[in-house]
Amino acid sequence: MFARRTLGSAVLLGLLALTACAADPSSAPSGSPSDTPSEAASPSPSGSASGSRATAAITIDTPAEGTTLSVPFAASGTADVFEAALTIDAVDESGMTACVRHLMATSGSGTRGTWEGTLAFPPEEDPLRVTFRAYTMSPEDGSMANLVEFPVTISPERPMIIMTSPRCGDRYDAGGLVMLTGTAALFEAAFTVELRDAAEHVILTVPITAAECCVESQFSAQLTLPSDMLPGFYDVAAYSIGAKDGSVENEFIVQIEVRG
Repeated sequence: MFARRTLGSAVLLGLLALTACAADPSSAPSGSPSDTPSEAASPSPSGSASGSRATAAITIDTPAEGTTLSVPFAASGTADVFEAALTIDAVDESGMTACVRHLMATSGSGTRGTWEGTLAFPPEEDPLRVTFRAYTMSPEDGSMANLVEFPVTISPERPMIIMTSPRCGDRYDAGGLVMLTGTAALFEAAFTVELRDAAEHVILTVPITAAECCVESQFSAQLTLPSDMLPGFYDVAAYSIGAKDGSVENEFIVQIEVRG
């Protein structure tokens, strides 16, 4: 009789204990699944376009990657680089530089600015695949840094004015002779070549007439650089004037370097 009462009491106490454990969520074994699914952790953004653009030393807005371009073509973007100086160029698949231009952004050295420039070079007879690049030159050893690059295709479409000399990146001494050669397909065959400094001030003007009117024909002229020119980068710009409104048309600009 005593034994049965003791066993019954033990069973009752065990049932009460089990009921209490089920009611107390803190007693659930660690690592057991919860009745309510937990919210999945959102992946943290990594390498996003907006993030990389916010921190990249140089960004390119135009042209777009993979596009087909006619020369001359304009490029633009932003930069936060040492002394606001950067370089853009186009390099073909053989590694030859089709054109190069040295630029200054509107600000730099800790403040992001904007930049823009034009690359002009004679087109090939067939579409030309090139790599468009923007980068800085290390002030310590002159090596390339902060490189941004992607492929574009240059159309064989020929502009109305093409300069084959000088080519962008050519170097001259102050007081030196610059041969102006190329082709033009212009009404009355007349156009102008200007030598401009980095602030776009005109230093010299040379009027030119191509061999024939209205069809692509050769031209040749000479430009003598002033002997007192300061070392630096200068533009040789060829352009025609619109017959209707006198506006500048068909501008083809190459950058040269003058050494002291």
